[in-house]
Amino acid sequence: MAIICIERVIVAVTDLEAACDRWTRAGFGITQEHFKAGSIEIARLFAGAVEIDLCGVAKSDSAKAPSMLTGAIERGGGIIGWTWGVAGEEASGDSGMDSLMLAGQSKPTSFENFLPGAWTGIVKTETDLNKRRNDLERLCGANENTVGFLEHIVVMTPSLEDAIAAHEKIGLPCKRIREAGGGIRQAFFKLEQTVLEIVGPARGASQVWGLAFMCKDIKRAVEIARTNNLEATEPKTAIQGGRIARIVQPLDGVAIAYMEPG
Repeated sequence: MAIICIERVIVAVTDLEAACDRWTRAGFGITQEHFKAGSIEIARLFAGAVEIDLCGVAKSDSAKAPSMLTGAIERGGGIIGWTWGVAGEEASGDSGMDSLMLAGQSKPTSFENFLPGAWTGIVKTETDLNKRRNDLERLCGANENTVGFLEHIVVMTPSLEDAIAAHEKIGLPCKRIREAGGGIRQAFFKLEQTVLEIVGPARGASQVWGLAFMCKDIKRAVEIARTNNLEATEPKTAIQGGRIARIVQPLDGVAIAYMEPG
């Protein structure tokens, strides 16, 4: 079994309809129909070959909802974690989030206590990146903001050394470590088009902090957000090259950045 990608990102939301409206106003295509998985209601959007699931609790089944979801919702929402896409042997077993049955796929197997503040699981996935991306675009519709792929995920963790060791144990080598100043360091891992950036030691709670999306036209992404009453910063030169802009107010607890290649 080999991990090849981040297959989907899971976001807890306090109100699914309101969340869909916010992400639509940010320019993302979203499935018109939601699906229900146990006590969870889910709407899907995408960034390249990565699916992003907005997950709310069905009111009639709130008592049955998994604690990792309800806990995040009580804090105002945010990224719970993600699933690794694997090639080869099919993932199976107890997920620790057993009511989140992924449509058309096996139940994810979780890595318990793998990374503080993040639930992670594994599912068998399509190895062809372009096929996954095209399938998601047909499902969700085009992204008006020109988002082409998920460029990176940012995670805050108490011990960077433990996080690096945990990832290397499952076959994901650390590509680079950067000194960020003030005793803070960043470790970088790469899966297909997406960089996993782990920052430590965390000054606050361990959490999956935000997402950065690569756009074909960052000016267009900013214009769409502003037209739809979302405050966005002016694009500026990014540390890694190209340009970057941010939506000022996080969407459902998720810090959002738009990037454009140099």
